[in-house]
Amino acid sequence: MVIDKIENASQYYGLGHRFQQALEWLAKVDPDSLTPGQRVDIDGDNLYATRFDVITKFPSDCKLECHRDYADIQYVVSGAEKMGYSLPDASLTQLSEYTPDIQFFTTDWDTLTIRPGTFYIVWPQDLHAPRVALDAPASVKVIVAKVKLS
Repeated sequence: MVIDKIENASQYYGLGHRFQQALEWLAKVDPDSLTPGQRVDIDGDNLYATRFDVITKFPSDCKLECHRDYADIQYVVSGAEKMGYSLPDASLTQLSEYTPDIQFFTTDWDTLTIRPGTFYIVWPQDLHAPRVALDAPASVKVIVAKVKLS
């Protein structure tokens, strides 16, 4: 997992060409030029992004998720959220079958606060629960870039 401010994005270009492309795009895109929920192809199925305008949820209403084929780069544009995280362990319970490209789980998890201007990258082994409310549900604007791993 990587967590940093978007102004430091260039430090992660070494993760590969697709990550560099995604981070450069996130750093320069005007979020208001994107329609919420609409997929934006940056490099077809290799790299695409979606803007989400959502209301955060209480932790009890959130589920841990993971992805196999893509890494997520989640960039908080406005509002703030907590991000739940855990690594797989013996207490992990599968809640759903894998469907491209998501699967849900439950186990004990911790949270980090993600504020505007911050992005995080999660890999297949990083169980994460986005959109967790800080204290009470609130609006958050997030752009999620999906980076194909193979």
